[in-house]
Amino acid sequence: MPAHESEVISGLDNVDHKLVYNEALKVLGEGPMRFAPIDELSTAEQIAALSEEEKACFDDLKNRWTKKDRGHKYSDAMILRFARCSPGPKKFAAEPAFKVMKSFNPRYLELSAEKLEAQLMTKTLFVLPHLKSSEGHDVFYMKPARFWPKETSTDQIIDNLVYCMESMVEKQKSCEEGIAFLANMNDWSFSNFSVSYCHQFMMTLQGRVPVRVRMFLIVNPPSWFGKIWSIMKSMLAADFRKKVHMIPETELHNFLAGDFKKDVPDDLECGGADTEGLAKDYVAYRKYIEAAKCNGN
Repeated sequence: MPAHESEVISGLDNVDHKLVYNEALKVLGEGPMRFAPIDELSTAEQIAALSEEEKACFDDLKNRWTKKDRGHKYSDAMILRFARCSPGPKKFAAEPAFKVMKSFNPRYLELSAEKLEAQLMTKTLFVLPHLKSSEGHDVFYMKPARFWPKETSTDQIIDNLVYCMESMVEKQKSCEEGIAFLANMNDWSFSNFSVSYCHQFMMTLQGRVPVRVRMFLIVNPPSWFGKIWSIMKSMLAADFRKKVHMIPETELHNFLAGDFKKDVPDDLECGGADTEGLAKDYVAYRKYIEAAKCNGN
C-alpha cells in the first residue's frame, strides 16, 4: 500500500472537486493510481499564490473572455493554463495567451477518456506515469507505427494528442514547467505518414493548445528518416527545432532521468513497463476521475 494512501489527489478542476487517494485506490487498484498527482493545490490556491503581475494577466484574460458571449466558457483552471502557457519566451503574456484562447477549438473541452477509449487502447499515444526527462519533465509516449492514415482520421489522432497533453498539464508542475514527448519509431514506414497529418500534429505541439513541449525525442528513426525530417523541420519554428533530438535508444540515458528503463514501455528493447498495462491503467484512471466530476464528487 503506498505511503500516501490518505493524501488528496486532484481531479479535472481542483475548484470543483477533489478525490481522496484511498477511496480511489480501493476502486482502481495501484495500477491506475500510478497516474494520480498527489498534493496538488486547488485552482483557487494556485491563483491566490500568483504574483501581482501574474494575477493581472489572469484577470485580464478572464475579463476579456467573459465580457461578451463567445459561444463557450473557460473554467478558471483553463484560463490559468492559457496564461501559464502563453506562446513565446515569457509566461503570463496576455496578448499571445488571448490569441490561443480565441483560436482554441472548443470541441477539445469535451474530450474524455470514455469518448477516446478505443483510440487510446490502440496504444498509439498515451501518458507515462513515472518517466521523467533529465530536466524533470513528465513524458508522454507515441508509437507512430500504430497510426495508419488510411484507417484512422487525422482528427482522431489529434484528439488523442490534445487529450493526453491537456491531462498532463492539469498537474501544476507540468503546466508551469512543460512536458516532454518520446516518439518510438520502431516498425515505422511511409504507410504511417501523411503530410497533412504531420503538419497538424506539429502545429498542435507548438501552441494550438495551452501546453509547453520542452523536449521531443525521436527514438530509433529509420536510416531514411532524413527525407521525412526535411518535411517536418519546415513545419517547426526555429526554437522548437532545438528541442528535437533524433537518437538511437542506446542514447536515452542522456535525455531521461534516473532508472528510466523500468518506466519506458516495453515496445522499446530497453523498456521494462508493460505497454498494454500502461494504456489500460491510464484509461481506467481518467475514466474514474471524469465520472467523479460528472457526478459532482
